Order: sequence, then structure tokens, then C-alpha cells
Amino acid sequence: MMPVFLRSFALLAAVVLGTGLSRAATERDLEAPGPLGPLSGTYLDAGKTAPVLLLVPGSGPTDRNGDSASGLKPGTLKLLAEGLADRGISTVRVDKRGMFGSARAVPNGNHVTIQNYVTDVQNWISVIRKETGTRCVWLGGHSEGALVVLAASQLARVSVV
Repeated sequence: MMPVFLRSFALLAAVVLGTGLSRAATERDLEAPGPLGPLSGTYLDAGKTAPVLLLVPGSGPTDRNGDSASGLKPGTLKLLAEGLADRGISTVRVDKRGMFGSARAVPNGNHVTIQNYVTDVQNWISVIRKETGTRCVWLGGHSEGALVVLAASQLARVSVV
């Protein structure tokens, strides 16, 4: 069996070598319940039977696309989602509670714990299952997002990338 880091690298390499967003993929806003207000995300639908990957951004003020409030706008998570859609994998990119489109979910986005984010991942999994009919939701995260999905994977039947 291939080690996890090699599988992740292989997936990333396949996405980077992609040809762009699939014409069949459609993008729309999606919401999950938060403690005081909705959590916001973007669903990139690669097709009815496509597997679904929930992408959780890293620490600090990083939005669902992988852009930073400090001015850096690489769009890494959006580019990753588009490359995956080109290969028939749907994604949901999310804004963390208290930030960007999920700002109304809590009064202060700096007073959030890993366990709070795990709860949010569980809520996203429920919404994704309801919206798509899939039973298996894959989880992927960057930096702190990887820690969150690892913690969430202990509580739900999920696969972590």
C-alpha cells in the first residue's frame, strides 16, 4: 500500500497537470449551520455520481479559495478544486467560522477551538450528504485545516487526503 504522503502527492500532481475546469462542472454557494449564523462555502459539482471532497483552509485569515486577508491571492484551494473537477471529483470549499462568508457564525473568529472546527466539519458532512446523496465524504485540509480534518476523522466515517 502506498504511504499517505505519496498518495497525496500523486493526487496533487494529477491536479497540477490538469487541463482546466471541466465544462460539466457547475459551481454554487452552499451553507451549513453554524452556532449563531450560517457557515458559507462553495460547491463545485463535477457530476451526480462524483465523489465529494471537503476542503478546509489553513490557519489565520484564509478564505475558501486559499486567499489571505493580508493581500496574498494565490487561489490555491480554488485551483485545486477546479483541477479535481476536471477529473470528476466534486469539492466543497469553506470559509471558517467567524471569517469571510462565515463571519456571522460567531462574534469573534479568533476565539475558536479545533473542536469548534471539528463540529463545523461534521455539519458540512451532513449538508454534503443531504445535497449530493453521497454516503462518503472525503476530507482535505491545508495546514491547520489538515489538523482539523484529522480530528474530525476520529468522529465520523470519512477519508482524509
